Amino acid sequence: MDVEALVKAIAAEVLKQVGEESEAPRVFIIGEKTCPKCRAAEKQLGKGHTFLYPDEDPGPGETLRRIVPYLSIRHMADMAAGRADGPLMEKVLAALLAGQPVEVVEYEYKRYADTAPEGLMRLFEGQEAALASFGLSPMDTTKRDTIRIRKPLVTEADVAGAGEQGATELRLPADAQVTPLAVESARDLGITLTRG
Repeated sequence: MDVEALVKAIAAEVLKQVGEESEAPRVFIIGEKTCPKCRAAEKQLGKGHTFLYPDEDPGPGETLRRIVPYLSIRHMADMAAGRADGPLMEKVLAALLAGQPVEVVEYEYKRYADTAPEGLMRLFEGQEAALASFGLSPMDTTKRDTIRIRKPLVTEADVAGAGEQGATELRLPADAQVTPLAVESARDLGITLTRG
């Protein structure tokens, strides 16, 4: 990569990041603040997020994610039928009606996968599929140790994104340029930068 192309790539990335909000990503957790499952959801998402709860005034700003830590069998059946029981489920239904996707960390019915009759499991799986068609889907909780980036310029935002996914290694193209802030961020987060 020649110097002029590198300068243009750095300038474009800086302009892109300057144009973005510096505020941490906002996550609306639809649950009680004291609920252990809500705290577990916060821990799964990791640092670098602003967590909001139904009893808080979100103020201005876009909430990027809406998360339900736990969906009981009863609430799942109600939601699949287009009903909401209680204030928290009403917030879930309101988000879905507004076209905003909602993620579920844990479905109660999956605890019984080894013991429940096949017919019940099919019923619950059908309800989960119906909810997915409404915009209510499982939260991706998979953590990857290694993440590959195929960009000519690796920035601090790329490293932070890998850290949010739980990565311990970031694989880069052999000729990728890495900003000093990205190197520092990787060191702080314990992420190894590997070329090749």
